[in-house]
Amino acid sequence: MYVDFSSVWRHFKEYIHASGGIFELKKALDWSVWYAAKWWREVKEGADLKKPFAKALYISLLRRGIIDERGEFRKEVGEPEMPRGLYAREWVEMHMRFDELGAARVARDEVDRNALELLYSDIQVQGWHRIMVKAFLKAVGVTDGQAVLEPYSREGHLAAFYHEDYRPASYLGYDPSAALLEMAKAVAPSAAFAAASSACELSGRYNAVLLIEKLQWMPDPLRELDCISRLLEPGGRLYVAQPVAESMPGYLAILTAVGAHHVFTWRETEAMLASRFKLERRLIRAMPFYGAVFQKR
Repeated sequence: MYVDFSSVWRHFKEYIHASGGIFELKKALDWSVWYAAKWWREVKEGADLKKPFAKALYISLLRRGIIDERGEFRKEVGEPEMPRGLYAREWVEMHMRFDELGAARVARDEVDRNALELLYSDIQVQGWHRIMVKAFLKAVGVTDGQAVLEPYSREGHLAAFYHEDYRPASYLGYDPSAALLEMAKAVAPSAAFAAASSACELSGRYNAVLLIEKLQWMPDPLRELDCISRLLEPGGRLYVAQPVAESMPGYLAILTAVGAHHVFTWRETEAMLASRFKLERRLIRAMPFYGAVFQKR
């Protein structure tokens, strides 16, 4: 992650300042690793790796070298220092809230779904998340007048953030949940939303696709990317900001507890997208997330 320091500073100064500085951000990310190790310790006996939550913990810790293939710890993860920055602390407190639900109970599907959905909804409007999204959109050079497609828009918070700063020619978000789309329409009235489980069900032409924390929600990401490609105009761009195992294992586990399907490393994310699109520009590999711009070939 340290190779990203200069890139993060160049592209995400506002995000860094809001977190209290780059080393405060690093402390916050270390907490995501610490909590992932804590939760794995609580669920590893009899863990069902077919379930996304346990699988997310196993994969992220295995690929960081913290556990071996049997799930046994190879090295201890020391409790990090609490960061001082407001948004960095907010990030840590998010993990604390999830921890209070009980990792073992989450793994056994004993936690009230409403509690998980409420936690996720709160995450979307937290200061660290808001400024991360806005800093990323600015860094990739989003402009007014684009025809925008947003996969898996859920409650519409990304659409709302987008419309605060930009005026798209059109904006369509889609999601399989009718209940979430009703919330999205209230949260982002300037956007349009469609009830669809996949881009394969949609029509229209777009020149910008917002893949900001989206790939983990797609049941079949490769098929979904193929369908997105058919809707994208030649030269159209995908703006990708993906949480990855290298820096956000605890956060990814939280997302799978809510309903996300996958956890990826930055290399897996890039390889998956590069198999369908041309990598135009990589901003950062893993700290605090994978960020890049891809273009339709």
